[in-house]
Amino acid sequence: MMEEKSRVPALTRCMAILSYLEKHKKCTISELVSALKLPRSSGYVLVDEMLKQGLINQDKNGNLQLWMRLIELGSCASRNIDLRDKIVPSLSSLLDSVDCLAVHYGIMEGDRGFYVIKLESPRAGMLIKSREGLPVSLVHAGLGKCLLAYQSPEVRERILPTIDYTPESPTSITTPEALRAELAKIRLQGWAFDNSEGEADIRCVAAPVFNAQHELLGAISIVGSVLKFNDDAIPDVVRKVKQCASSIEQSILSY
Repeated sequence: MMEEKSRVPALTRCMAILSYLEKHKKCTISELVSALKLPRSSGYVLVDEMLKQGLINQDKNGNLQLWMRLIELGSCASRNIDLRDKIVPSLSSLLDSVDCLAVHYGIMEGDRGFYVIKLESPRAGMLIKSREGLPVSLVHAGLGKCLLAYQSPEVRERILPTIDYTPESPTSITTPEALRAELAKIRLQGWAFDNSEGEADIRCVAAPVFNAQHELLGAISIVGSVLKFNDDAIPDVVRKVKQCASSIEQSILSY
């Protein structure tokens, strides 16, 4: 930790703890203090205060994990995004026009992608793992692949070696070379496809959203079951997703 460069070391340590738990899901206090090289006394005090504030939780086995206050804060931040009111109406229309599970809008922030908006279908008969504010996989999710595909070549090549290619399903992309080829295909055809690569029996179609200067603002995706998003249905889903992306772009132009 580069604390000498921080004017508020406690805040720097707090963010380091949150980032570590985001990546590792669970760990004990001693593991956390050791991994982040925190001063033992102040590290325990900081963890205790974060527990009191509801930012993290400690389960019966003594493991720390991210907790509910972060969901509340993330939802508030999502609601305050300037373009949300321009995006939600088009996403809602897409949700109503296709027999699906959910639709999303996501963005790149630094070298990571995030779900910013999620609308679930009232007809959905199954749950999917995505949530507003959570990182989106840049290799296993159609939304993430779409976001990565439209980054600059320099950014793509910097990110590719850092991605976790551990397969989530038999169809997962497992190497930087395979992902690089997939990203080129996405740019050529103008949309991304997730063939149950992150969740079994789930398919996803995603499309980019650009501003007036053709700079990437984000991407939208629609998620459905394999039964509903079968090979015959995909072309119509692609058409509607691209229409939705275009509608959002037109709304943003008038913003």
